Amino acid sequence: MQTEQRSVKFSFLHGLGLAFQFLTILPIYRSFIWNQQTARWSIMFYPFVGLVLGILASVQASLLQPIISIPPLILTVYLFSFSIIITGGLHLDGWMDCSDAYFSRATNEKKLEIMKDSRVGAFGVLSVLFLLGWRFAFVYEIVKGNHEFGWLLFLFIPFLTRIGMVYVLVKTPLARKNGMAFAMKEALAPHLMAGLIGYVIFGLFVSYFTSTFLLVLSLSVSGLVFAIVSGHFFIKKFGGITGDMLGACVEGAETWLWFVGWLLLYFVMA
Repeated sequence: MQTEQRSVKFSFLHGLGLAFQFLTILPIYRSFIWNQQTARWSIMFYPFVGLVLGILASVQASLLQPIISIPPLILTVYLFSFSIIITGGLHLDGWMDCSDAYFSRATNEKKLEIMKDSRVGAFGVLSVLFLLGWRFAFVYEIVKGNHEFGWLLFLFIPFLTRIGMVYVLVKTPLARKNGMAFAMKEALAPHLMAGLIGYVIFGLFVSYFTSTFLLVLSLSVSGLVFAIVSGHFFIKKFGGITGDMLGACVEGAETWLWFVGWLLLYFVMA
């Protein structure tokens, strides 16, 4: 029994470390073992990593403007830069690769080859400019408006986008039998969906005590809709998912949820 408990603890800790090392650039100077059990825990922790990133962003958003009186534009640039740098631009790379492949209008096989190319094409550059430009505009408007619930978007959006990424991984078939998505798919826990539901319930539970239940519920539903639509899109246009598409899903969902959050704060909760 003690040996089994040590094994679970080992897998738990290594899975947590792998999740942070893969999704962030936080200085965790230790090697972690990737196997079936640690990989399962790692994937389960992806939304938790998003929650930690959200906490870091929301604390800064809540404190910097009222305490130091940083101008809204400068604060937006800082928070925007933080959200990209802390992940090492990991998901943006996937967004650009998918954009290059999609706009090539080639066959599915050719699209997958394009995504493997380390070079970024014109379509990738243009698409990321549009993606980040619109997201910056929504974040800036929320920061400038100094809405009392603005901090909640910084907290929950990174959390919900990682839940959506894992949902797409679980529900969408693979486009090829190799690569990161294949390794992750092979390691999925049997009851992973129950874990995702638990994460959402946790978020709604927290929101209930901060009088933001309807806002978080709306964001959660919007994130789920985006994940479902993304999965169908990837199947139709690429034949399934790859690691790049999971990253693109995170980036697309983040801009989408900032848009939804902006609509809710300015036209529903104003």
